[in-house]
Formats: sequence, C-alpha cells, structure tokens
Amino acid sequence: MLPQAHVGLARAKCSICDWTTRDMELRCLSAILEAQLASDEYDDSILDAMPAVTHDDGSLPEMTVGACQSNLPAFYGRLPCIQPVDAMSFATVVSPRDMQRLTRRFAARARASLCLLVLDPFNYRHLRSTEDKRIKIGYLCANFGELAMMPLLQFHNRSRFFVICYSLTPSTGTKWCTRFESSIEGGIKDLSLLSSSDAARIINSDGVQILFGLDGHTANSNNGILALRPAPIQAGFVLGFCATWGADYIDYLVADRIVLGLSSQQIDAPHDPGTQLNIDERVLLLPNSCILNAHALVHTDLRWKSNLNRKNFDLPDDAWVFAYLGSSSKIDPIIFGVWMSILKRVPNSVLWLCNLPEPAIPHLMNEACDYQIEEKRICFSQRAPGHKSIHQSVLADLILDTPCCNMLESTIDALWTGTPVVTFLGSTIATRISASLCNAANCPELITESLEDYEHLAVELAVDGDKYFSLRQRLEESRTGTWQAPLFNFKENLAHFEVGCEAIWARALLHKPPANTTVVV
Repeated sequence: MLPQAHVGLARAKCSICDWTTRDMELRCLSAILEAQLASDEYDDSILDAMPAVTHDDGSLPEMTVGACQSNLPAFYGRLPCIQPVDAMSFATVVSPRDMQRLTRRFAARARASLCLLVLDPFNYRHLRSTEDKRIKIGYLCANFGELAMMPLLQFHNRSRFFVICYSLTPSTGTKWCTRFESSIEGGIKDLSLLSSSDAARIINSDGVQILFGLDGHTANSNNGILALRPAPIQAGFVLGFCATWGADYIDYLVADRIVLGLSSQQIDAPHDPGTQLNIDERVLLLPNSCILNAHALVHTDLRWKSNLNRKNFDLPDDAWVFAYLGSSSKIDPIIFGVWMSILKRVPNSVLWLCNLPEPAIPHLMNEACDYQIEEKRICFSQRAPGHKSIHQSVLADLILDTPCCNMLESTIDALWTGTPVVTFLGSTIATRISASLCNAANCPELITESLEDYEHLAVELAVDGDKYFSLRQRLEESRTGTWQAPLFNFKENLAHFEVGCEAIWARALLHKPPANTTVVV
C-alpha cells in the first residue's frame, strides 16, 4: 500500500474508532514517518541552535521576498504524508522531536513555494514612527467566528494598542460574528481571495508591528503570508495550534509553564540541541493559562440552562453520567478501556459520548461488549446547536478527557458551567492543555499523572459526594464569586498578554533579537 493511502486509511479508521488492526497500522505509520524524515535529505538541524535572524549590528532585517531571506534551506522535497495536525492525535507513535521535524518541513515548504516571487522589499522603517505611540497588533486567522478569544480583541487598551484582524475565509455573516467584527478598531480585512504576496503587502502597508498567526498547520491556514514576514515580529498561539510551528519566521510562541512542562528554573536554562522543549520559537510566557477565552463575556447568563434536561439527549435521570464531548479521533483503545473500568467500578453509571460520527457507534459498542458492559450504559447523542452546546456539559456529572490529545473548547465549556474535568498530564503541548485550564480554574487536583490515578480520581469523585460537590462549588465560585479564577478573568489575562506584547516590542526597538519573555505578576 502506498504511504499516503496507508496514512489516509489509518486516519479514517481512527475517526470512526475502528481499532481492529490499530497496533499494526500505528507501527507502519511510525515506520513510514521515520523513513520519510530520514530519506528526504533535508537538514533542519540549523534550527537547533539558530538565533533569531538579525543583521550583524543586531537590527531587524529588511526582508526581500525574491530571495525569501532565511538561514534555513528551503524544502523542495516530498512532504511527509502525515499532516502535523493529524500527528497530534498519534502522540503514542509520533515523538515530540519527530513532531518538531515534521512541522519544520511544512513550514519550510510554505517558504519555498514563494521563492520565485518578485516583490519590492518589505521594510519596517515606517513602523518605528513616533506619530502614533501605540503598538499595532495584527491577528491572522481562518476561523475568527470559532475563536474562543475573538470577543477579547475589542478590549485591548486603545490608548496603547491598535488592533486589526485579517481573515483567511469570508465572514459567516452571523449576528454573533458581525457584532464583534464591528467592535475591532482596525476592523477585519478579508484576505481570502488574495495571493500570499498581496496579503502580506497589505499587512505590511497597514504598519502591523506584531503579527499573531492563530492557525498553525491547520486547515485553511496560509503560512505563506507569514513566511514573507510582513511584520517585524511574528508569533503563534498555542490556542490555535497545540505544537511548535517549526518555522524560522515565527519568533514567539504564546504559552504557559504547564503546557510547556516548565519549572520555575527552566525557562532560561539550556536545553538539548533542537528541543528547547521541542519548540523552535522563543516563549512569551503568560502567568496563568495561555488559552485566552471570552466565556465571561459571551456566556454570562446561565439561567436558561434549566431548560435543558437529560431526556433531550436520551440520558437517564437517575444515573451518574460520565461524558466525553470531544472528537472521536482522540479516543483510543487504551483510554476507552479505562472508561470501561470506571463504569464497572461505579454502579448505576453511564458513559455519554456526544457528536460522534455514526459509523463509530457500532465499533464502540462492540468494544464495550468485549468489556462486558451493557449496551444501555453507553449513550450517544448529537451536539446542541450553536452556542447552546456550551451548556450541554452541565447535564453530565463528570467530564473525562482524552490523554492522547486533550479536548480544548469542551474543557473550557465544562469548567465554565461548573462540571469537573478529569485530565491526564502528558508530555506534549497537546496533552497538557486541559491541565493548564484546570489549574487556572483553581482545580489542580483534577490533573492526574498516570492512567491509574486518572481512573481512581474519576471513581472517587463519583462515589465521594462531599469531595465532588466541594469541587463543583469551587468551580461555581470561580465563575461567579468575588474572586474570579484566572481562567475566566479575561481583563486580567488580556492585561498580562498586553504587558508581554509591550516587552517583546520594546526589545525589537532596541535592535535586540527575540528572547524568552516571562510576564511576572
């Protein structure tokens, strides 16, 4: 079977939870990736110890696109057949180092595809103008309508920042999106019909000083724009892509200590070559969770949640409901086996799986049967429409996360509605996201470090009413109490982010290359 076909088949079977030949498929996938990374003769090791690209005097460069300036060689070979966004779900066979090598090739290909373009040089002299003291921040994204932090952008301090957004897809035109689009001072410009070079030219002419890419290597992203370096400082968000970009044209990654696995001493400590915790960017380290969200703005009224009831989703009223509300591709046989063990240990409990594709249901039912779990104890339903889906988790008693690749939006939704989320602290960014969220919600005890502890905590919360309701009470207070938890204190989180933006721009004005930057509170 051709490598592309094999990877496509493995991805398709993963999405419908068909694990009949999973071990063999994952071994083959690992071997294919290893062979492709070894045989393409692409030397990305220069990124292992490469400083930020600067002139000899330390000043920021004036980029010329015709040469697509970079110390890193362009990648003209055949790209690995597994996409970076898919590799995150195969964390058991794709190591953090291989993920880094994978993203480097996709990032370099985005730059290589532009090397024949002939454009006037981009320069940044006008960006240092003294007429407007405000920092111009740009956000580049393909899915502003689905972005958890979008409503926050209107609350940037307008005396210090000018914000403009660039969309890679046309506006959905919904009332919700239109309201926030009109609230952005610089507006949202539609780049969906423009070439990478034309889009980059617009961003540069707008005078953007710090450009944040929010998509990473996901669908509808256009990293060719970033590869042209229309802004002197460019950064990525863990929020949009839970891994390194692997790009020499991304200077910073907005993150926090938990998602990176950092101790207080590690941020400036030397790391093994090429790893810097397996990221290629310098870090803009926020004090709380780096997953900025606007739930406290958008979902302020939870009173109507009483209109939802379990009967709407075919859930038993008198049972303890464990729930998983994420993607089917993130479920693997290991965690499903743990869930079945949890059901066995908690009488009168059910597992609620929401919004899974129809073909996945018989496969999961067969798996449950192998564990001797009654069919009625596995419940399936569709997601509630639109923004009402956020309150779906309130019908569950406990949310169970997936260790191989964490939930993100579903974890925030659950914590906001007061439902605890049991998560597992993994070794990659994508497997530490929920831990960051739980910690910022003032519930660090929801974080486990082994599958045994994961199972034990889920069972304990189900049978120990005092401990469970204490957690729910704390989550309720984290949203509505006099002292709001850091996860939901959007004004404080945005203020910390703005301090970080000012710090990295001040460094650029001093002609210093990007460096790890920690926001201290």
